[in-house]
Parts: sequence; C-alpha cells; structure tokens
Amino acid sequence: QGFVAAERNGAWGTAIEVPGLAALNVGGIAGVVSVSCAPGGSCAAGGDYAGRHHHGRVFVVSENNGVWGAAFQVPGLGALSRGARVMSVSCGPAGTCAAGGSYGDAAGHAQGFVTQAR
Repeated sequence: QGFVAAERNGAWGTAIEVPGLAALNVGGIAGVVSVSCAPGGSCAAGGDYAGRHHHGRVFVVSENNGVWGAAFQVPGLGALSRGARVMSVSCGPAGTCAAGGSYGDAAGHAQGFVTQAR
C-alpha cells in the first residue's frame, strides 16, 4: 500500500496509509510516486495501484489542514487505459494541482495524460 506523512514546522507526522487506496488496490500492488505542496500548506500526491487483471491504474489524493482525503482514480483514465502510471504531481498557489503520466492505449501505444484539480 502507499503511505503519506506530513511535515509541519520541521516535525514529521506519523505515516499513514493513503485513505481509500486499499479499496482501489484490488491487485495488491500500490505506491505513491509524487507529492507536491502549495504555498500555504495544502498538498497533493499521486501514484499507481493494480486494478482488476493487474492493469496499472492511477490515483490522486489531496491534503488540507493536515487531513488527507480519500484517494480516487483519475476521472476518465480507466476507460482509456490498459495500464497507467503517474510521473509527476505539482501544486501552485491557490491550491491548484496537476498530475501527469502515461497510459497504454488499446493498440498498446504509450500515451500521455494530464489532470488538474482545484
């Protein structure tokens, strides 16, 4: 399973399992690949997990005021993908974050994707 931990004022909090990831990770292989925090303290993370038939799936999760929300699959990517992975997450001011990565299409070709959250 993937985990996250937050640092505040130089002290690291306790690592926790990414909330909601266990329910997505039916294939038993998951991990956080990238984390980014915006000025002001909100963060986002993204990673991969094994879906049904062990195809790679992508999740994102956000943190506000020290509380991590539930991980969820990137909307729309499941219908396109026969395997996907996050490569980067980046957050800017005002809590706007984006994630990008790649997925395999039905023809077996690698394609890129980006997704944005506010």
